[in-house]
Amino acid sequence: MNYRDKTDISATILEVANGGASKSKIISIAFLNHSSSLQYFRMLLKNNLLVYQKEKRMFKTTPTGIQFLQLYHLMNELVNENNNLSSIHGAT
Repeated sequence: MNYRDKTDISATILEVANGGASKSKIISIAFLNHSSSLQYFRMLLKNNLLVYQKEKRMFKTTPTGIQFLQLYHLMNELVNENNNLSSIHGAT
């Protein structure tokens, strides 16, 4: 498995929670342990990227979280384009 930074893990959590997901589903799909998942949940909730719906007992990505995902995917596209151009031109 490749190294994942905080942004990658946050994006994975938000993607899983888009539409609603239980804590156990998010932890399983994002390959997190319980203690690290708590840190991510706190951070994403604090920054209004994720909400917890008590009545449904699930997390859901907020509109702000969806904006984060859109920017995250755009950034990855741009980085991949630059990497492809570098390899074409022989730059490292």
